[in-house]
Amino acid sequence: MKYTCCERLMWHIIAPASLRFLSAQGWDVSDLKKKAKTIYRQMAAHTPGIGGLSGNSLHICLVAGMIWLSVYEAAEGRMGESCFAGMVKAGMESPMVKASFTGKAKTSFTRTAQQKRAVKAVRDNAAPGGPFNWQAEVILGRDAEEYTILYRQCGLCALGRQEGLPHLVPYLCALDTLSIDWIGGKLRRTKTLASGGDCCDFYICKKGSKWDREHKTGGVSC
Repeated sequence: MKYTCCERLMWHIIAPASLRFLSAQGWDVSDLKKKAKTIYRQMAAHTPGIGGLSGNSLHICLVAGMIWLSVYEAAEGRMGESCFAGMVKAGMESPMVKASFTGKAKTSFTRTAQQKRAVKAVRDNAAPGGPFNWQAEVILGRDAEEYTILYRQCGLCALGRQEGLPHLVPYLCALDTLSIDWIGGKLRRTKTLASGGDCCDFYICKKGSKWDREHKTGGVSC
């Protein structure tokens, strides 16, 4: 993967919030930041590209995972899994990341949005990267307020294996829960690739919709 302006920008968006979380936990982040940034650039160099920002919408997810794993590696075994999970959540909640999703809340649950997502999945599936790319199938819902995505391959799982840190990948699934919440949706899934499932089965419905209400009362099965 080439280290471009996208990778630099992603570092400046995600790393500060993640490091502030660690600082609040008592970490000396000045040295950690330097080590992590070096590891991040090295990780980018030996990780296959998956089409770049313009060629694959999931490129950002892979880059975000690289940032968090680089900080973990820079900690040289001193970071526990709960601390890693908190760092990921803090990075996701940085203002620019959150705003990028909340800005889509008004348009996410429409037939047009669903159809565009299905077309984009086909395009992204064809991007390079082998196991580092995602393979997704978008299943249109019964109306505009629900749909399903089946992920049969996950680039973050491949990244975790590459770095010898597969046990951390489930914590990166916070990206999905938070991002769908911010677009006004509810995510329900019964399995993930990161936890050993044969796929990630995302059932997504609009908050407050009839599908959301029926799920809460047990009237619908994903």
